[in-house]
Order: sequence, then C-alpha cells, then structure tokens
Amino acid sequence: MSTQTDVPNLAIVATAAVGRYTVVTAAGAVQNGASVTRTHVGIAQQDYASGEVMQVRMPHAGSAKVVANAAIAVNALVYYDANGRVGTTAASNTAVGIALTAASGAGSIIEMLPF
Repeated sequence: MSTQTDVPNLAIVATAAVGRYTVVTAAGAVQNGASVTRTHVGIAQQDYASGEVMQVRMPHAGSAKVVANAAIAVNALVYYDANGRVGTTAASNTAVGIALTAASGAGSIIEMLPF
C-alpha cells in the first residue's frame, strides 16, 4: 500500500547507526557519496541507533541543518561525502544543496537549502 507524507519529516527505520544532521537513504543508512547509487531522501534530525525510527528532514521542506566535513563559505554548492556530511568537493559526490551559513571547519553545523 502506498502512503503520502505531508509533513517535512519522514519516519525511516535506521539499519545502522546514523549521526545527527547526516544525509541518509530510504533504506535507513548514511548516504555514501562514493556510491554508484545516489538515493538520498533527507537529513537525520538526531543520532539514531540501528533499529530506531529516525525523523528524516525531506528536501524541499525548507532549510535543514547538516554537518560540514570542512570549511564552507556561504552560498557554496555542497555535496555529501562517504560519511553523510557535506563539503564542497564535487568529485565522486552528489550535490545536495546550497550553504546558507558558513562552516569554520569539520564538524560545524550549518544551515543548507536542500535540492
């Protein structure tokens, strides 16, 4: 049976540990930027253990917080990496949005406008 979600968050069961503000897939795992299949569905809203139901912020539901993997300037195009964090390295990664705030370095939490 198909369902429709009319709120900005999806409920997805985590299939592994997922960190807060990382990019995730519909399968409940951290999206790997080097993966051949790039199927991110949103951003985990907190830390989750395997088996927990995650609240995942969907793209096009307004801005979202994400974890940076390096320094990022405002208005930079950002891509997810192998750890579900965002940065400005395009090689083997997929663009997921535009930075609305700057990151001073790895681990910084920024606001992003998702695609």
